[in-house]
Amino acid sequence: MSDGFESKPEIPLVLSRYQDILEPALRNTVSDRSSFLYDMLRYCMGWSDVAGEPCEMEKGKGVRPSLCLFTCDALGGDVQKALPAAVSLELIHNFSLIHDEIQDFDEVRHHRPTLWTVWGVPKALVAGNVMRVLAERSMSCMEFADAKLISQSSSIVSEACLQMIEGQYMDISFEGSSRITVDQYMEMISRKTGALLRSSVHLGALLGSGSDEVANLFRRVGIALGFMFQIRDDILGTWGESKATGKPVGADIKRRKNTLPIIHAREAKSGLYEKEISNLYSLKSLNDDEAERVLEILDDTKAMDYCQGLVGHYALQVHSYIESVGFSEKSDKDFKELIDFLVTRKY
Repeated sequence: MSDGFESKPEIPLVLSRYQDILEPALRNTVSDRSSFLYDMLRYCMGWSDVAGEPCEMEKGKGVRPSLCLFTCDALGGDVQKALPAAVSLELIHNFSLIHDEIQDFDEVRHHRPTLWTVWGVPKALVAGNVMRVLAERSMSCMEFADAKLISQSSSIVSEACLQMIEGQYMDISFEGSSRITVDQYMEMISRKTGALLRSSVHLGALLGSGSDEVANLFRRVGIALGFMFQIRDDILGTWGESKATGKPVGADIKRRKNTLPIIHAREAKSGLYEKEISNLYSLKSLNDDEAERVLEILDDTKAMDYCQGLVGHYALQVHSYIESVGFSEKSDKDFKELIDFLVTRKY
């Protein structure tokens, strides 16, 4: 099976189409204050450098807000009405990144120092908390005649945020453990990564169609998207190229994270490598030779093929759900292009 690293797929139109309305809305929410605290937020969003000077730095892909707006649009809804929810989702995602970077001791993201390495942990924690409050404020800007729709939307976002935090707690709890099963891991990522992705298409469908039945179908789409997205992340965290991911090669192995490739390798071949992996992961840190040995074990247990096979499995689920929606030919093509990108993305 191809590892997906041979060529860099182009960014699908879905992830760029709504930037003209999304970017200004995000800037209006974050950038209208002069406090030094907001310089940190602007740096996090890729709009300024460490001195607070405006610049164009590498940004995230914007998958969550784009999915929300695209789903709403494809179902005939008004994207302007979904914009506050899309902004909220992106800010919650960035709030989680700020805190995750501290908890995981990540020093680099998008080829630049993370917030806590520049300003310290206490200030970074405050910045993350402010990002979360700004997300709540954005949701309060939703304007519909239907109060029920506003309440439903707010509940979806709040529940997603809670599940995301629960998933992060589970992830931290798994560190250093050798008894994690694939099922336990999948439950964790369904929350940590899956919750926001699930709510993105769920919200977009609800706001675009006004139908609970359609919204629930897209909730199932979002569940599959969450699994395929995080498993591909695990592949990139193990085998991804630094110049593409913005992180050191083998970052997850060096941090001794129990990602899906590692959990699979522990269980594969009747647990042949379980003890060796446990011994390596019990070390305070891994040198290059030890990390290379872990990669050899992953290769022998065909961990990449296993993980990429699951990515493909969930992608097929998404395709089957989308077939039943009855999108226009253009929207159907756009969604499938996005799924193909997520299956093979390099960053």
